[in-house]
Amino acid sequence: MREAMAASDRVSQMQSAENRGRREEIYQGKILTQISMIQKKVKKNKNLEQIVDELEEPMEEIKPIYDQVKQHPDKTAEEIYNLINNE
Repeated sequence: MREAMAASDRVSQMQSAENRGRREEIYQGKILTQISMIQKKVKKNKNLEQIVDELEEPMEEIKPIYDQVKQHPDKTAEEIYNLINNE
């Protein structure tokens, strides 16, 4: 009985880890898409307020990305993502 419960616990832990991994991938994909869009808009000389309005996202979500894009215009979306996440 204990072995069956332990096995069930291990399966549950693995499923939880897989779900966390999927959520992190979805989050990363969303952020990379935002970074790419912001990079394009910055290249068109749009300011922060215009970008926030066009993306219809909260200022506090867009500003950190915008700041990094402005500071590092030659970096890729992945490099900006790593800067934002201190990787």
